Amino acid sequence: MTGDSMSTATAWSAELAASGRVVFPPRRNRLLVRLALFALLMVSSLWSNIDHLRQDDVAGALGILRVTALLAFVYGVGLTTWQLATRRPEVTVDSRGVQLGRSDRGLIPWHQISRINDPTGFPGLRTVQIHAAGFRSGAIGIPQDNVEDLAELSAWLRGVHADKLTP
Repeated sequence: MTGDSMSTATAWSAELAASGRVVFPPRRNRLLVRLALFALLMVSSLWSNIDHLRQDDVAGALGILRVTALLAFVYGVGLTTWQLATRRPEVTVDSRGVQLGRSDRGLIPWHQISRINDPTGFPGLRTVQIHAAGFRSGAIGIPQDNVEDLAELSAWLRGVHADKLTP
């Protein structure tokens, strides 16, 4: 671990001690890059669809794929714009547990956490999975959209988890 990552965990611990919670909103710069990428792909796909429409070449499987791709890029632009405007979903770590979003459905209480995985996934698309034990055997994933240094986050969460379970 570098000195910078140690200071990050220390800052998180200090914030948790001072305010009772640490909130990780989506990182604006990351969302802006994603928005630019989706917008570029959407405009390119729209241009392609209009070109094929003018040539009366919109039938068949390829035409369906073009329209489907355009809709996916429109969805990506819309979702990313919504995330930028609302600063959601946020990850909250507090005395109750770890929560993704604002609904209690995204909450895993400390006593129900069975394990906190190391970051997994492709570079740039990695997540830390937090697994719940017992009846609600689900997991929540904390993406790099919210936290840049996921390795440091997983180590810090394991430490907080151990502290919360120690009487």
